[in-house]
Amino acid sequence: MKLGKRNLFYSIVLAGCMLLFLVGYFVYMLPSLYVNYMMEQNLVSIKNQHIAYMKDGNYGNVQVKNPTACFTLKIPDEGDSIHITAKMFSAKITIKEEKTRELFTELRKILKEYSRNTNEINTDEIEEKFKDKIEECGNIFQNSFTKNPSIPFQIQISETRNFNNEFLDEYMKTHMMSDDFIIFEMGIHDEENHYVNYMAAERTEECLILTFLPAMMPDMNEIRPIVLQSLPMLGAVILLLVLLFSQVYSKSIVTPIECLVQHTEQMKNYQNFCHFPSDSKKNHRKDEIGILEITINELYQKLKASFKELEEKNLILKEENIRQEVLLRASSHQLKTPISAALLLVDGMKNKIGKYQNTDIYLPKVKEQLLSMKKMVEDILYLNHFGENPDMQERDLQNILEKQLAAYQIAITDKKLSITIEGKKHLTICTDETIFSAILENILSNAVNYTPENKQIVITLSEKEILIQNYGTRIDDEILPHIFEPFVSGSHEKKKNNMNSHGLGLYIAAYYAKKTGITINIYNKEESVVTVLRFP
Repeated sequence: MKLGKRNLFYSIVLAGCMLLFLVGYFVYMLPSLYVNYMMEQNLVSIKNQHIAYMKDGNYGNVQVKNPTACFTLKIPDEGDSIHITAKMFSAKITIKEEKTRELFTELRKILKEYSRNTNEINTDEIEEKFKDKIEECGNIFQNSFTKNPSIPFQIQISETRNFNNEFLDEYMKTHMMSDDFIIFEMGIHDEENHYVNYMAAERTEECLILTFLPAMMPDMNEIRPIVLQSLPMLGAVILLLVLLFSQVYSKSIVTPIECLVQHTEQMKNYQNFCHFPSDSKKNHRKDEIGILEITINELYQKLKASFKELEEKNLILKEENIRQEVLLRASSHQLKTPISAALLLVDGMKNKIGKYQNTDIYLPKVKEQLLSMKKMVEDILYLNHFGENPDMQERDLQNILEKQLAAYQIAITDKKLSITIEGKKHLTICTDETIFSAILENILSNAVNYTPENKQIVITLSEKEILIQNYGTRIDDEILPHIFEPFVSGSHEKKKNNMNSHGLGLYIAAYYAKKTGITINIYNKEESVVTVLRFP
């Protein structure tokens, strides 16, 4: 799922949960809260109504919700009268019928005892007596109205009030239910309440039927406190829902982004790389974060490959710098020694100084120095120009080896060396013949020059390597680890017609070998030196 759709999904789910909560709140909780609030308000209203009456003795300053239904009864301890006070009138009710008077006296006595000794008298017993008296009083009224049409008490209105100025916006609406059925709606309100009276009128064949319903319209001021009191709870629940969904959203989206940042930091610092946890095909994300993971992985792999290629090029450049350093050192230092020696010999022979007068002896030494310089210059030229673009083809290994041995046949014969070639015949390898010949030339040169007279050189051929073992000599242990470095040579015994070593042969061989992928390893074995050329 794409991030846009995922965000939309989370938003819809969050909105749906909040909607369900609000609907549940307004359907199940708000009505009960409203009922409890109104019960508390009614309790406060009756308390304030009673306190205001007790203070003034009338309803002049009493604020009531329904002035037509709210009233106060004042029952004196003596006499047969009851005082009734309401918002609209005040009246005195005097009981005329004897039996009703007696019943009223008993009720007043019960009420008097109940109001003064509520902590000592059994309230259940008092309530039962009071209930019985009320039923008896009801029976008396019923009998009075059925048997004697006169009313058993006298009502005297002492005060009335004019409410014409206290009610506002009187209106009347007509609702046609059918041709014969009409409902009249008549409304009015005061400063606090809105009153509505409904009258339904329907004509039948025999009569006109009227039905009345008085009602009070609910006030917004009644529900507003409930909502305000519920705001902390609503805010807490909504905050909890938001935090819950934020946690889920964070785990689904923010956590992978943090993982991306962490891995990117590792890439920036070039630390050990590891793939993202969701990088496998099974757990791979399908949204933009998953695409970003793949892109960063691919980018890092390309950067890693580029860095590796750059390191290899830097290594090649470093080797080339060493080679250039070799050229400078050879031209400035290594060639200086044989040139100085040759000039010294020529000056001695020219001026006929001491032993240098014998030209038969020292002219060959001058030639020897010149040949050493020639060899060094040739090696340097080979090192500078060979291997630029190797011509890799299938070559006959034994043919190349025999050509190189033929070049050293005179030295081999003079030293009476035994050359043995073992292994497979007519092997072919993929290499540059010129470069490989230069490698063999340097290896065989060392083998022939440093093998003592009457000793053996054994050459073993195989598909993977050439092993050249020359007996009767060893390489100094302190020199062996540095044998492939330029201008490193051992203190070998000089033989007749042997040239002084300038230490470039094995360095050149190793340089050429790396160009063609060949590895060279040289080590001592008992009384012999073993050189191994291993093909790629």
